[in-house]
Amino acid sequence: MRTSNFLLLTLAGLSFGQGFDASAGAVFRAKCVACHGVAAQGKLDLRTEAGVLQGGATGPAVVPGAAAKSFLIDKLVTGQMPPGKAKLSDAEVDVIRGWVDKLPPVVSLAVPEHEVRGILQARCVVCHGSGKASGGLDLRTMASRLKGGKSGPALVPGKPEESLLYKRIVEGQMPPEKASKALAVELPSPTETEKIRAWIAAGAPGPAAVPMAAGVTDKDRQFWSFQPPTRPAVPVAKGTARNPIDSFLLAKLEAKGLRYSSEADQLTLLRRASLDLTGLPPAPAEIASYLADQSADAYEKLVDRLLASPRYGERWGQHWLDLAGYSDSEGFGQDDGVRRFAWRYRDYVIRSLNADKPYTQFLTEQIAGDEISDDWKKAKGTVSQEVLDRLAATGFLRTTPDPTNSAERGLLSERMNIVADELEVLTSSVMGLTVGCARCHNHKYDPIPQRDHYRLSAILQGAYDPYEWRTPNKRELDLALESERAEFELINKPIQSDITKVQDSIAKAAAPFRAKLLEERLKALPEEVSAELKIAPEKRNESQKYLAEKFKTTLAINEQDLVRKYPEYAREAQPLQRELQTLRGKLKPKPHVRVLTDNAEPSTHFLLRRGEPASFGEVVEPGVPVVLANAALKPYAPEPLFEGTTGRRLGLAKWLTQPNHPLTARVAVNQLWMRHFGRGIVASVSNFGRSGIAPSHPELLDWLATEFVARGWSMKAIHRLMMTSQAYRQSSKVDAALLTADPENVLVSRMALRRMDAETLYDSLITAAGRLDATAFGPPSDLDIREDKEVTVKAGKNGFRRSIYVLHRRQTPVSLMDAFDQPSMTPNCTERRRSNVATQALHMMNGSMAWELSKFMAGRVIDDSDGDKARQVELVYLRALSRKPAEAEVKTGMDAIASFRETWPARLTADNGAEPRAATAGWLALANYCHAILNSAEFSFVD
Repeated sequence: MRTSNFLLLTLAGLSFGQGFDASAGAVFRAKCVACHGVAAQGKLDLRTEAGVLQGGATGPAVVPGAAAKSFLIDKLVTGQMPPGKAKLSDAEVDVIRGWVDKLPPVVSLAVPEHEVRGILQARCVVCHGSGKASGGLDLRTMASRLKGGKSGPALVPGKPEESLLYKRIVEGQMPPEKASKALAVELPSPTETEKIRAWIAAGAPGPAAVPMAAGVTDKDRQFWSFQPPTRPAVPVAKGTARNPIDSFLLAKLEAKGLRYSSEADQLTLLRRASLDLTGLPPAPAEIASYLADQSADAYEKLVDRLLASPRYGERWGQHWLDLAGYSDSEGFGQDDGVRRFAWRYRDYVIRSLNADKPYTQFLTEQIAGDEISDDWKKAKGTVSQEVLDRLAATGFLRTTPDPTNSAERGLLSERMNIVADELEVLTSSVMGLTVGCARCHNHKYDPIPQRDHYRLSAILQGAYDPYEWRTPNKRELDLALESERAEFELINKPIQSDITKVQDSIAKAAAPFRAKLLEERLKALPEEVSAELKIAPEKRNESQKYLAEKFKTTLAINEQDLVRKYPEYAREAQPLQRELQTLRGKLKPKPHVRVLTDNAEPSTHFLLRRGEPASFGEVVEPGVPVVLANAALKPYAPEPLFEGTTGRRLGLAKWLTQPNHPLTARVAVNQLWMRHFGRGIVASVSNFGRSGIAPSHPELLDWLATEFVARGWSMKAIHRLMMTSQAYRQSSKVDAALLTADPENVLVSRMALRRMDAETLYDSLITAAGRLDATAFGPPSDLDIREDKEVTVKAGKNGFRRSIYVLHRRQTPVSLMDAFDQPSMTPNCTERRRSNVATQALHMMNGSMAWELSKFMAGRVIDDSDGDKARQVELVYLRALSRKPAEAEVKTGMDAIASFRETWPARLTADNGAEPRAATAGWLALANYCHAILNSAEFSFVD
């Protein structure tokens, strides 16, 4: 077992077997050993002197003979430890401080160079690194430290007291506290300062060789999901097999004495296929057309039509956005700031899926779209849709919450959390691995050493360098389509002209009051100072310039100063200020694209002990999980195709998209299967490791994976294969015997009956009501927060756009969709949960949106029925349930509408004395009926 990473201790005159000084020991026992005793939180045991000196995960607890430099004393004095209310008194802290000062010094070997390099990266390179070298000093390499900056060499090996690097820290000059706070950088702790001193004192040795981590065996690599998929032979089955999918499924069913359920009827299949592929119910005209087609391949032609529909990309784009963790907002605080132009990534996904872009290209563009070509670097403000899409695609790795625009939320720990979250998105959605479990220690179940987690995050460090961080507002490129630029200028130019006029009017109104207030403030100063400050700026000498700078704040006059001081000015200016605010609200934001791009010289990457941001372990190079290394797979290697990029992410994309990669194709087809059949062949869709659930049909999974590759990684081809199988055409009806034999439908002995997800429910509601605005792409529809706090969607002039085009705010979800389990993305969603709670029924029965849409639906039905009551019931069924009602259902519907009709005149009269109008009562009665049908299980479930 390794000792402290700080020191290999050789004690002088100190016995590890002895206890503490009596007073110090009493304090530790009373206040500390509950957490740092047997439990040894943070690997720190404070029961003995040896434990204190050895330290814990963050290094030594004390520096013998130097309490002021000791990490433990720093934690006690600042009140960070012990946590909670059981703080040490000043007297108790003095006891520990006195004991540490009396400890004899120890002889130590040097601190490992990588630890000091990590400290300098975390605390110093933000000002002394690649992007900025203040004072000409770059602290990233040994050569640049020895060279130093304008003040001379930063490092004198063996002489810490002569090394400016150490001296400036000890003297409190560097890092400057105010600047560090603004840059969200923490100051070096006493322990870190002591590590720098000890390293310099030992001669500032260079980095030691780091052996490859052991622990992954050939046996580990034999696990099924870590081996490339092989194409199995298709079994022979007795039942009806429309394609090989059926052969694999029937082979297992027949082995257990089971068979498929009967085929679903035509209308059930039509509605199922339409909702699955487009997320929308079929229109009455589509129903009529499908029923009229008597050809043998009518169903296959239906599937092809649905796959060719632009609505397909919108439906399946939402599935991918779940995997990516897409949101239109940052996700922090009550403000939950909107990410302008984040929607470009959403649009890229939809366009790519509609075009059936090969999955390999789709992945590569999202992981490394900026590294494929440097054409965007040569652009002068405008680019083609192709180039813009390729850049927007990198939004895949920019979806997780990022609060670092704020210095208070931009500390190193927060930056590293963002990188970890992006890695979680990538590995869970594309690789089906729980790599996040190895952030703090080796994975407990899978052969994923902690080192592999940091090898993967090192790939992202070219773009996400936590030591030389770029905040979200600095990860934008001033690039757009020419048409967008023209629209921006066309709309904003006249508005900007009006803004200038209003500003001039405000300035004109303010001028006399500003002069008056300035004169008052000048009079309050000494006469000789006042006289000097009245000199025109262009005529001032050095002394007058100094005075102007000194009294700049005193003489600065802002709008609020004038408003508070002069009511007559406020009366004149405030209407102009309101007009100015209104005009500014009409300005279109300048079009740009949110991207992920590389820093060509990323900082050194470290394994972090226990995942703690400043606990630097060995240096780690970019790489992939070693368990996936096999002779059939080309090893990972960065591919920098042009200057200014590391090529690390492009190398990862190339590695992932190899035809025989063990995970990529399997994970992708399993996701498609889960969306169609309700359960993945691997039920733990984001966990293909040993702690996941074994595949129910391993041969089918491998056949689908190899077929996916053979068909050019075409997602539409796999959709068609799945949906034209007999398995997909089964009825969802189940009898008692089948429920006993296959209770969870693992064998796919029937079709799964599924409730609509939140987006499909919303889209089906607005479609049934005739309020669907099919406008595609562009900025999302805004939200409306009602007085009762219900969050709804603002309608446009043509109705409501689809859910995928609605503003997705993490802190303010649409109430209806939130009730039906729309995920909040923390950081992503690989599989939707399905709850059954009272709020779902309440939103459908009492929510404003469902009722308003019911009224629209009723109005549409009235317009199309020519007053025929039976026809009204029929149209309600067709638009809501995609079928005609039975004769009994027509009679029940007409009776219900008549009953509702009787209650409305009295209700209308009672409402502010409104005149009871027969037409209004009839419309609202039909709306009641529409509302009831939309609340039925048949509407909200996919059969």
